[in-house]
Amino acid sequence: MTRYFHPQSAASTRERTARSGSIGGGLLFVLAAMGLLVAISYPLTVAAAVGAVAAAALVFRLGAPALARELHGRMTELEVPGIGTVEIRVDAR
Repeated sequence: MTRYFHPQSAASTRERTARSGSIGGGLLFVLAAMGLLVAISYPLTVAAAVGAVAAAALVFRLGAPALARELHGRMTELEVPGIGTVEIRVDAR
């Protein structure tokens, strides 16, 4: 008596589990690799972009509290269709 191995029957009884990362993780890895290649290819452009973002963050960090102090106690009303009148008041922490 000869027994034959049928791969399809063995595969159908076995549970299929793939312990890989998520699609988002794979996409993040690909985007990070592309970003690294762009940074290596265009270092001055990337340095200028990083500097511009850092400068904008610094201006926002320093300018937002000054703007809040300037607008402290000021109130305005907006008429929102379907909702009504909304009051906006700016207070510094």
